[in-house]
Amino acid sequence: MQSVYVVIENGDPYPVAFKSYEAAVVVVKDRHREMIEELVSEGWDLNYNIDVPENMKSGNTYLYIEKGIHIYIYKLPVAV
Repeated sequence: MQSVYVVIENGDPYPVAFKSYEAAVVVVKDRHREMIEELVSEGWDLNYNIDVPENMKSGNTYLYIEKGIHIYIYKLPVAV
């Protein structure tokens, strides 16, 4: 069965779904690149917050970016 990945940021969905978990994470990183670079330059180690492996058991993965940005990536099956 095919699946898509939906990104929800602070309760709001991104306007598109993704074919892979990796593609969803890349878009999250691109969207927050400037803030992430600023935090890293201030000495924050964010790799463990952003580079979270996909939760294969539940299909729901939680990412956290500092400053109150909470991101969920949901794996949803595509109905035919």
